Amino acid sequence: MTEEDQTYQRARTQEQKNQRLDDILDATKSILDEGSYHDVTLSAIAERVGYSRANLSHYVGSKEEILLLLYIRSLRGILEDMKRIDPRSLDVSCVEGIEAAAGILTSVLSSHRDFGRLGALLASIIETNVRLECLVACKRETIAMIGEGSSLLVEYGLFDNADISTRFLLDLSNYVSGLYPATHPLPIQCAACEETGYPVPSYEESLHHFLSVQLIGYRMMKA
Repeated sequence: MTEEDQTYQRARTQEQKNQRLDDILDATKSILDEGSYHDVTLSAIAERVGYSRANLSHYVGSKEEILLLLYIRSLRGILEDMKRIDPRSLDVSCVEGIEAAAGILTSVLSSHRDFGRLGALLASIIETNVRLECLVACKRETIAMIGEGSSLLVEYGLFDNADISTRFLLDLSNYVSGLYPATHPLPIQCAACEETGYPVPSYEESLHHFLSVQLIGYRMMKA
C-alpha cells in the first residue's frame, strides 16, 4: 500500500462527496485552461487533486463523465447569473432594447467558457462515453434548468410564451456548440487561417449578433 493510499480517506457524507467532486471538476477545468481536451486524462486529474486513479474512481467513471459534470456546472452558473439580471435593464419594446438585452445575455454566456468549450464536444464525444445513469441524471438536470431559464426569460418580458422561450434556449445551446470551436481555433488552425487569410470571427460579436437576430425572430413566432 502506498503512502497516498494510507492517507486517503474516502468521503463519508454527501457534503464531503460533493466537495471531493468539486475538487475534481476544478482540477479538470484548470487542465483544460492550460491545454486542450487531449490533455485531460484520469492520471492528470488524479495527480492534480492528489489521489490515485483508483481513488478517483470512487467519484467518477471516466474523464468524459467529469467533463459532462463540468458542463452541467457551467449551465448552473449561467442560470444563477440569469437570475441576477435586473428586469428593469431590459426594454424589448424597440430594436435598441432588444440589442441591449442580447448584449446582457452575451455577457452572461461568455463568462462561462465551458458552456461553449464542452458543448462543442457534448453530443459527439462526451455523451457517448459515459454511463447511462450518469447521462440520464444530467439530462434531467439540464431539462429542469432549461425550464427554469425559459420561465425567467418570460418573466423578464423577452418572450410571451414558455414553449417559444424553451425552443430559443435549445437552439442557442446548439449554436454556441458550433460557434465556440470556430472562434477558438487551435494553433494549427490559426496558422492555416493566417496563411490563407481565412477569417476567424469574434465569439462575443458573433454571439451578440445571433442573439439579436434570434430574439427578434422568436418574438414573432407563435407556439
